[in-house]
Amino acid sequence: MANDATAGRQKRILANQKRILANQQVIRANQRKLDLLLGNQRKLDKIIRNQAQIVANQKRILSKLS
Repeated sequence: MANDATAGRQKRILANQKRILANQQVIRANQRKLDLLLGNQRKLDKIIRNQAQIVANQKRILSKLS
């Protein structure tokens, strides 16, 4: 009986370890996605700053023309 109980516990432990491994793989994949999103956000921030600079330059040009 004790051996059956031990075997049952070992099976549950193994199943839990497999779930943990699968979860870790999902976490790593999600971290890679987050890293890509952060990179994209930085690029968008740079674009927005550039657009603001373009608008400022256009206003300066228009004021010189009038």
